[in-house]
Amino acid sequence: MNHKYKLSKYLLVLILFSQSLFAFKKLPENFYIDYELFQFVKLRNIEVEKTQISSGEIKLQYKQKNKKYDLNILLKTKKFLKFFGDKDIKSIGLVSNKGLLFNSFFVNDLKKPKKNISVTYDRKNAKLKVDYKKKLTEKKYVGNLLDIPTLLLQFHFEKTKSTYSFDFLEGKKIRNIKYKKIKDESIKINGRNFQTELYEGEIISVKNSKHFIWLSKSAYRIPIKIRLKMKGGLMIDQNLKKTDLKIKEIDE
Repeated sequence: MNHKYKLSKYLLVLILFSQSLFAFKKLPENFYIDYELFQFVKLRNIEVEKTQISSGEIKLQYKQKNKKYDLNILLKTKKFLKFFGDKDIKSIGLVSNKGLLFNSFFVNDLKKPKKNISVTYDRKNAKLKVDYKKKLTEKKYVGNLLDIPTLLLQFHFEKTKSTYSFDFLEGKKIRNIKYKKIKDESIKINGRNFQTELYEGEIISVKNSKHFIWLSKSAYRIPIKIRLKMKGGLMIDQNLKKTDLKIKEIDE
């Protein structure tokens, strides 16, 4: 009886260990993720999703070599979102067990070049330099600071928890964003069914920043869907279109 107990305990440890490995599966050296953007109106808490209008796309391209990564995000807008313009975003840095540690971050605003942003982060000396609108700002920051591209992939490096808190760079400001888990949920995107974890997020001290993110429960914890609320009841959905990552689907 004692031997059986020890054996079952040993097997339990192996199962928990294998699940831990599964949660921290390394990202491939090369992969892409394409998202579609849709806009629709939400009136009196009723989502008029039948009136969804295609409003753009987001193309993410990731490359890694010798623990150094190169992450590019291209935002192409149309319809109402054209007002915000297209953007070419680039993040360069190191790959660690805690996530992607950016050293350089660039935002090329294709509509308003004057709003281009160039950031360098000297992590060793905790010095952050931001070049925005031809003004150089220097700050001191100690900790795990993310940029916008690395924030999108940070969940993959995190254990499943009920809450998260991340510091990230937006323009020349360092902001804090918090997430709390709502529930596990099966969702259907482009005819494909995914098992996800739904989180509600909000940027601290920023009005109208509440949003929702559905994370894949497969080996790669990437966003399957993100929903943003704009002014006037306008909603924006960022839905997974395609990726060469192996994202597990479920049968109906």
